[in-house]
Amino acid sequence: MGRFSWLLVLALAVCAPLISTAETGLPRLRVGPEGRFLIEETGKPFVWIGETNWFFAKVDPEKRDRLLDRRSGQGFTVLFIAAREALYDGRGGPYLEGDVTRFNEPWWEYLEEYVDEAGRRGMYVGVALGWWGHVARNGPEKLYRNGLRAARRLNGKTNVVWLVAGEAGGHERKTVLPRENVEAIVRGIRDGDEDDKLLTVHADFRRGTSLNRDAELVDFNNWQTSQWCCRDDLPRKDPRRWTVWEAIGYDYEQDYPTPSGRKPTLDAEAFYERNKDFCGGTPLMVRRRAYFTILAGAFGHSYGAGGAWDGLTEPEGCSGDVVQALEYEGADDVGHVATLLRSLGDGLLEMRPRQEMVLSGQSRSYDSHIQAAAARDGRFALVYDADGGTVRLDLTTLVDGALQARWFDPREGEFGDPFAVERGDDVRLTAPTSGQDWVLVVEALR
Repeated sequence: MGRFSWLLVLALAVCAPLISTAETGLPRLRVGPEGRFLIEETGKPFVWIGETNWFFAKVDPEKRDRLLDRRSGQGFTVLFIAAREALYDGRGGPYLEGDVTRFNEPWWEYLEEYVDEAGRRGMYVGVALGWWGHVARNGPEKLYRNGLRAARRLNGKTNVVWLVAGEAGGHERKTVLPRENVEAIVRGIRDGDEDDKLLTVHADFRRGTSLNRDAELVDFNNWQTSQWCCRDDLPRKDPRRWTVWEAIGYDYEQDYPTPSGRKPTLDAEAFYERNKDFCGGTPLMVRRRAYFTILAGAFGHSYGAGGAWDGLTEPEGCSGDVVQALEYEGADDVGHVATLLRSLGDGLLEMRPRQEMVLSGQSRSYDSHIQAAAARDGRFALVYDADGGTVRLDLTTLVDGALQARWFDPREGEFGDPFAVERGDDVRLTAPTSGQDWVLVVEALR
């Protein structure tokens, strides 16, 4: 596109009506100095526990507030929404006559209400401006104006993270999205955003933003492992399908032209609970995805509940409606992940994968795998055992001094009593119960 054409696009966008917004009061999020975790602008670690609420517009204010109250109380910190479904009260969808440059004011006012109500409860909102077809059907000019106008509309709302468009990152679904389209909508958002909000492109199913040049556009990478995990054709020597910890590990080892040489990553859409399209998911399946990926190097995790992601007004298949979905057991379990991570305090920023500590149980089976991480300075280690057996660990990399351990119950979110642990290169510890998952926390006493 010529320079005059882009100037015309910019002029048209500037002339579009803008809605002033008030500050939400939450700290802006930033990438930490080591490029591994997110932090608040104050420097405090940000614990990312997310949930997909894509079809939020279908949910009326009373149910919306019940959802926000419930999730904030459980420890969730981020909710994902998309400019996609029509409003609950019949006032239409996000764009007038399918034109992404013409915003339906009532719809966008409701989105702003959602962001404000989430902010009042201490939560952030990931915003996608459409789904993959949004990027496929529109050219660069319109997508630039779409991103620019949306970003300006949400200026001052510091509890927003840009997801750009659903299933547009690492895309291979049905049609390969034109590269210039993805770049245009990202550029529009960047140009219009005065808050320097964090941005990623929501990954396509079974893929991650790191698999192609999308990683050049984003502040942090993400995967959508969902029910499937990852493609067979990912870059690994073993032709078998990747596990979720291997997918995160792939991101973790990449080099980027950033001050730290790294970019944070997470599983942004993992195994769903009671999803009408993919029934059979259990709370165990849900929570083990979280522990596997976080201890493999992800900075957080995102949960999905059938009925909540799609705003169901009545049960459908194995999914409850949006109110019933608030009581799924797996959501409590994912909330307990926040309890564990917050217990680390600033030490969370020092946590790194340490799979070499594990001397047994490094199975490719999700039912029996053991995943480990530890602080860089050796002051603590976390070990997740999916099957509650006896773990064999090399604890010699922890700092000198007495060692103390506790078992964390991922179903109840509670720590057991502390007990002394001997230092050694083959320490054997047995979980409180067999056949259930547990997290071992080992701390060096000072």
